[in-house]
Amino acid sequence: MRPSSRRRSPRTRESRKLSPKHTRGRSRALVPSPPTFAPGRPRRPNHAAPPRRGARPRPRPVSTTRRLGLCSIAVVLAFTGIALRVVELQVVNGDRYRSMALDQRLRTIPLVAERGGIFDRNGRDLAISVEQSSVYADPRLVTDAAMYASRLARVVGVDQALLYRRLSDRSRRFVYVARTVDDQVAAQVAALGLPGVGFVPEPKRHYPAGDVAAAVIGRVGGEGFGLDGLEALYDDELTGRAGELVVERDQHGRDIPNTERRRVEARAGTDLVLTLDQPLQYQLEHSLVDQVAATNARGGMGIVIDVRTGDVLAMATVQGPSGGESARPARAGERNRPLTDLFEPGSTNKVITVASALEQGVVRLDDVFSVTDEIVYGDHVYRDDHEHEAMYWTVRDILRESSNVGTIMIATQLGNDAMSQALRDFGFGSPTAIDFPAQPAGLIADPDEWSSGLSSLAIGYAVAVTPMQMVNVFTTIANDGTSVPPRLLDTTIDADGVRHREPTEHGVRVVSRETANAVTEMLTSVVRDGTGACAAVQGYEVAGKTGTSRKPLPSGGYSESETMASFVGFAPADDPRLAAIVVLDAPSTTYGSRAAAPVFSEVMQWALTRYRVSRTDDGEAAQFPAARARAAAEGNDCAIPHGAALERVLADRRAAAVAAAAATSTTTTTSAPTVDPAAAAPPVEPGTVAPDTTLAE
Repeated sequence: MRPSSRRRSPRTRESRKLSPKHTRGRSRALVPSPPTFAPGRPRRPNHAAPPRRGARPRPRPVSTTRRLGLCSIAVVLAFTGIALRVVELQVVNGDRYRSMALDQRLRTIPLVAERGGIFDRNGRDLAISVEQSSVYADPRLVTDAAMYASRLARVVGVDQALLYRRLSDRSRRFVYVARTVDDQVAAQVAALGLPGVGFVPEPKRHYPAGDVAAAVIGRVGGEGFGLDGLEALYDDELTGRAGELVVERDQHGRDIPNTERRRVEARAGTDLVLTLDQPLQYQLEHSLVDQVAATNARGGMGIVIDVRTGDVLAMATVQGPSGGESARPARAGERNRPLTDLFEPGSTNKVITVASALEQGVVRLDDVFSVTDEIVYGDHVYRDDHEHEAMYWTVRDILRESSNVGTIMIATQLGNDAMSQALRDFGFGSPTAIDFPAQPAGLIADPDEWSSGLSSLAIGYAVAVTPMQMVNVFTTIANDGTSVPPRLLDTTIDADGVRHREPTEHGVRVVSRETANAVTEMLTSVVRDGTGACAAVQGYEVAGKTGTSRKPLPSGGYSESETMASFVGFAPADDPRLAAIVVLDAPSTTYGSRAAAPVFSEVMQWALTRYRVSRTDDGEAAQFPAARARAAAEGNDCAIPHGAALERVLADRRAAAVAAAAATSTTTTTSAPTVDPAAAAPPVEPGTVAPDTTLAE
């Protein structure tokens, strides 16, 4: 080894102590211990060697042991934090996070219960539910609500803005896009391939009989709830109990195979079996529609009822021609007028007046009255419909001829309180036993408030009733004087198929059997020899009464041109099975004898034949030929035009209207005639009969 040319400094004891050999692992910045001097030697100054020019201070080395210690501590702390987090996630909040994760995958789809069906008395379908697809969406899976709404709206026919609001509501996991769509629409939605959009089966309401009894049955809205009619009245029973389907799906809305799936079956709603007979219902509507069209009436109403049970076999409402539309049966959502509309019955109410007078013993059948064609009662003048000299008529004659004057004379024997009580005994002023939406109780003024006394009430004014209340009067007479509460719902069938028959209310005695039989005898003479000739039915004896009342005006008083024309009766008279009422609103033929009686005859003939009621009146003294001969003598053919005959009637009316319009356009109008206000008719109080406006029939 070549020796260094640099001179070495002698090492002292102290420098040996501070050599690298002895200071390994220590900092070079350590301060040396003070030097020890030998005795007797002078102390040499300790001058540090000057640093070399340009030399940089060397970094101090870090201890490897300390570095490893710090790393170990950091790793321990990190794993401790992870362990604590794991404990928090798995132990402390494990259930919560597991529930959150499951909620993100689980979808709960409601299963709508099948709505109960509505059937006629023989099991024919009136309202049923058919399963179809409803489109739904999960807003949390909808990536672009505006795009979804735009594409879906074009297919399902729902307002785009409405869909956007539904699809933007991310607080919900289930919203309907469209309900009960047909198969073609469902296929088009599926073809869009939109994540988060799916289908759920849901029943849709169908009415196989079309508009037959539509106003009675009612309708169901888009959300599956009944809106009116029986659908609304029995909505809770028909709806049933909903179920649900729980499935696991991924973020795109696709089912995850072999995962949790739970189904709670829906429970079907209760079926309703009505007392209605669909074929008879159709026949009543058909006859009414053609007669309303032929008479250009505003509308018509009709009821057929079983006298023995109170079962309503048919109940129809017909809308008259309007706005270019022909007469037609009322649709779902329109009023079921036989149970909801009030009218002043007119002469049919005379049955109550006469029956009550006989029951109270104030008159007898053969009592004779001197009846003129007008009578003054209070400040009103009442007239019969036809002028006649003073006639000596019995009670039978008065009812047969439907005399206003004679009926008022009988009513004066009763008095106000007895007359008011008689009306209530026959069911006026209270709703019928049928439970139906918006059914009124009717209007009967307190006797002390009758502006014209009992005279107007006796002939069917100053009182307002429904057609159902009016026909109940005649079922009471037909049932030997005991009321027969009407029924519309016969049986319910629950989801298990168990039938539950609706309880039947018991009737009450209103008049005696003797009184009822006497009134029935008089009512048969009304059809044979009186105003009800067109109501006769071949092979059966009919008991009934015509009614014609002028319609009240909103401003007070009564119309001079529009009437409510009606006929009420039952058959066979000697053993009643069926009763019916027919009412036409403002027919051109004015009277119940011409407008309503023919419909009664046609429908009753059909019903008695359908129910195989034995013919009891076919001899030489039969009612039918005698009644029709009387009608023919009065120029009434008692026929309802159907088919081609109806078309001829309508064509003749159109031609007459064109001729009248042409005549009006060619007539030169001069100054209008001057009307003396003092000569004008005095105002008429509502609920009274004005002079010269009463109709007797």
